[in-house]
Amino acid sequence: MTSTGRQLAFRPSGWVRALGTLFVVAWLHAFLSDPPPGYYLAPGAVLTVLVVAFLVRVALCGVIATADGRLTVRNVWSTRTLRREEVDVVGIDRADGWLGSGRGWALFLVLEDGSRHRLDVTEVPSLGPRLGRLERQADEIRAWRDGRPPPVR
Repeated sequence: MTSTGRQLAFRPSGWVRALGTLFVVAWLHAFLSDPPPGYYLAPGAVLTVLVVAFLVRVALCGVIATADGRLTVRNVWSTRTLRREEVDVVGIDRADGWLGSGRGWALFLVLEDGSRHRLDVTEVPSLGPRLGRLERQADEIRAWRDGRPPPVR
C-alpha cells in the first residue's frame, strides 16, 4: 500500500501508452509538416483533435482501489466510483467492445442493484495465455472487496 492508501491499481501497459504517444506525434507531424489544401484543413483539424482526445482518454483508463473502500473505474467513455459494499460479483466475460463486436475478454462487476460494469482497462483480445492475468486481477479485486490483503503474485 502506498502513502495515498491505494491498495491496487490497473493501468494500460507502458507499451500501449508509448504507442499511443508515438501515433499522436506521427499524426500531428504528418498533418502539420505538409498541410492539406484549405478545403481539407477544417475536417483534418477536427479529426486530429478527436484522435488526440480519444488516445488521451484511453491512456487514462484504469482501476484504482483505496483502503478506505472506494473503487474508481475510469473507462474509455465514463468514470465511476463505487463503494466496496456495492460490488457483489467480480467475473470474467466476453468484452462487448464497441458496437457489440465481442472482441475479447474483460473483467466485469455485478453491482448490488444488478447492473454490470465492465473494466475496460482489463480487456484482452483473446484468452489463451492471458487468462491467468485476468484471473489474478479478478482475485485482487475480490480481495479488496472482502477487505483482505491482495494475493501474493
